[in-house]
Amino acid sequence: MLVAMVLLSMAFVPAVSAATEKPSEQQMPEEVKHWIEENTINESMKLWRQNQTEQWMQKHSVNVTSTTIYRYEKGYLEIKEIYIGKDLENKVGINEFTKVRKIPVDATTVETISVDGETFSLEEGNEIVLVTEITVIITSETDPFPWWNYGYEYPQWTWSEDSGSYDREDPINLAWECTDRSTVKSRILDQDWTDVFYPFEEKQYVSDPQNGWMLADGVADDLEREWGGYHARLWEMSNGDVVANAHHDTRIPHRADEYEPAEDLVGGFFDNDLTNWWVLYDNCELDNYVASPLNDGDATCIYGVGS
Repeated sequence: MLVAMVLLSMAFVPAVSAATEKPSEQQMPEEVKHWIEENTINESMKLWRQNQTEQWMQKHSVNVTSTTIYRYEKGYLEIKEIYIGKDLENKVGINEFTKVRKIPVDATTVETISVDGETFSLEEGNEIVLVTEITVIITSETDPFPWWNYGYEYPQWTWSEDSGSYDREDPINLAWECTDRSTVKSRILDQDWTDVFYPFEEKQYVSDPQNGWMLADGVADDLEREWGGYHARLWEMSNGDVVANAHHDTRIPHRADEYEPAEDLVGGFFDNDLTNWWVLYDNCELDNYVASPLNDGDATCIYGVGS
């Protein structure tokens, strides 16, 4: 995890120069101290909301047969994943859940595709079909996980969508307060990153208590992303907070292979900013642990304090 610029003791890193000195502990704005205190919860509260989260996730766990079809045609690699099964019908009330991505690539790129440790080769018009039994978390448009009722400051997960049903995807691991998405995005783009848009961007959503399901705004260290790399999805919540999932992914078909290093990298873009200083607080618990690739369940939270 990213080393916090402000620890619980709230001590700052020494200034780089007198002209650009960041405020000392005594000068730290009261709203920052209050914000950190609000994000420090007691053990009983932690256990209660962890229990509520686990109960909701268990209720929405669905055992499915997942069929993934890789097909290359007319300059696009299409990846279609289809869930079916009685559990899906009984728990969610749908016959299937389908996710489709079309990634523009050239023929040489799909000569070798690695999926779950196996290497395949695709030619024009051919396809690869993989079938496996998995457990997923699926909910409906009208039944998002109510994270705001359980003391969480931010949503915990991103979700993909098919016809009003939502499948859990990646953990949220970054959050910003007292700023907006435009400011955050501009700072990231200043690091030689770029906008990512469809068809290079996979559509993912988070749930908001006022605005419902909101679509991501993507940024990455490379637009075409043929060889993978660092990627972040951003959302501006109805209360003005900005949240993100940052990850590193593999070359096509773009499977996430790192969360923590990407969280550290993007969080670091808001360190040593001489025109607008930020407080980085590295202990915002979201209970969204992932074993592989590792996400430790704590988001890096960043408080914009102005110039």
